[in-house]
Amino acid sequence: MKNRRWVRLFAMAMMCVMMLSGSALASEIDMSGETNPNAGLGYYPGTSEAGAISVECSTMSVMNPILMTYNTEFSISLHVWDCLVKLDTQNNLVAGAAESWESSEDGMKWTFKIREGGKWVNSAGEVVGDVTAHDFVFAWSELLNPTNAAKYYYFATIFKNAQAYYDYLSGVEGAEEVTLDQVGFRAVDDYTLEIELENYLPYLLQYLKFEVLTPIYQPFYEEVGAENYGTSPETLLYNGPFYMTDWVPEYTITTVRNPNWWNAENVTLEKINWVKMKYYAFLGGEMDIVNLTGEQRAALEAKGFTPSAYVGGYSYYFWVNTLETSDMRSLNLRKAVEAAIDRQQLIDTVFKNDNKAPDAFSFGISGVAAPTFAEVVVEANGGEPLYSANADPEKAKEYLAAALEELGYSDASEVKLSIMTSKGTQNELFSKVVQEQLRQTLGLEVDIEILTFTEWRARLNAKEFDICHGGWGPDYNDPMTDLDLFESTGGNNHTGYANPEYDALLDAARQEVDPVAREQIFVQLEFMLKEDLPIIPIYWRYEDYAASEKLVSGYARMPFQGYNLIYTRLAD
Repeated sequence: MKNRRWVRLFAMAMMCVMMLSGSALASEIDMSGETNPNAGLGYYPGTSEAGAISVECSTMSVMNPILMTYNTEFSISLHVWDCLVKLDTQNNLVAGAAESWESSEDGMKWTFKIREGGKWVNSAGEVVGDVTAHDFVFAWSELLNPTNAAKYYYFATIFKNAQAYYDYLSGVEGAEEVTLDQVGFRAVDDYTLEIELENYLPYLLQYLKFEVLTPIYQPFYEEVGAENYGTSPETLLYNGPFYMTDWVPEYTITTVRNPNWWNAENVTLEKINWVKMKYYAFLGGEMDIVNLTGEQRAALEAKGFTPSAYVGGYSYYFWVNTLETSDMRSLNLRKAVEAAIDRQQLIDTVFKNDNKAPDAFSFGISGVAAPTFAEVVVEANGGEPLYSANADPEKAKEYLAAALEELGYSDASEVKLSIMTSKGTQNELFSKVVQEQLRQTLGLEVDIEILTFTEWRARLNAKEFDICHGGWGPDYNDPMTDLDLFESTGGNNHTGYANPEYDALLDAARQEVDPVAREQIFVQLEFMLKEDLPIIPIYWRYEDYAASEKLVSGYARMPFQGYNLIYTRLAD
């Protein structure tokens, strides 16, 4: 059933990208979302504030679209900004800041008509300026500016000459001079944006909805300063259905309905409070949507309450530091740790839900036909998953013996390792279970470092860790969204992994037009990740959540979006 869901998503994505021209009007947007089975049940009425909901979110320490990297930031982003296109509550591509678009016959050149009447508003809801094609050109040029150190800068390298431009600005040895006017995006006039691609991109429209490609109003950005932009609601402008009014870093963000948004007449929700509060706050009427553990789901079901399920395509794993600064530079040690981890035990003891031991790194991303990409990988591996659900103690010990020799150690006591994770009950318990597995199987004494999200993020970006608990969700429906994370120069490569063969295969995939041949390249990349282990995949997330009876319909949780609450309807 879950695989069929991914097949349907793939079909929708393909219908979208095959549109060589078209438009999407407000009347065409599917605003139905989910219908709440608990409306009127009488158990959990939700928050008391009229026209508002409170939604659980994780940490959010960055709201500058150039610098964002995490799911909560992107979920909030789609509520406060419009990219060229958006996704509705059924994952259909619809108009955003662009009201129509058309492409050349070969799909290499595109023209987008920016809707006239789009407005930039500040944190007080006041109109500051018009949304134009120039705002996209400026934002994308800043994404390619190396001084900003954008982790997602590579999202702008789809445009012709963009990578060469970035390399030149970065001072790469031998890089030829490339100017911005040579890069494949330009404003023909205030409301016409032209783009030219470096390589054919079958999922371009899905790609362009991603929030790091959000426009930015240049006069305000320069007035605030690049170093301050996005550090508070007052240092941002908004062109989406909501705008930010309050922000307590790492705890809560408040977003308010924007009456100047082009489709505001269909938005009835007045306020969304994004809060780092969970289950017990929900039980107490302080939250309207919360994530659930397996035990919490069972407790609600026992009371006749119906939780909802969310399959978001997330892979959770350990980043491992492959640099000389860590003992994990030893491939044999990485293999020993991987073989010693009992994934099913982690799922059964920590999560107690439908999380699944991973068959591959990429979760459920669609293949070129009916099978998902993960199923294609399994088939290529002789019908077996790349990663075992259970530990293999004997193999783990063999790898450890080889690792000790490789590192020049006499026994396991000389190995220095720590697991870095962010604060949170499940994160901490997860790390402790793995710590005990490695102690019992390999005799390794592994420390656990529990950090605030801000500390965790800084250490991860600086590659100051041995093993780090993290995860990744798909930005668009293609295996590239997962596999390009490990390009040696990639902004989201936190492991230090650098394999020229891996980089070459990624480049080959970018240039390959035949979908079957392209898919086979991705399979090779999956096998290479398994062999080199810059990451250790642990589980695929199947998440349960609860919605209070205050919500009637129109809300959605789904792949490529996280939350979509734009068209949420509340009880009278």
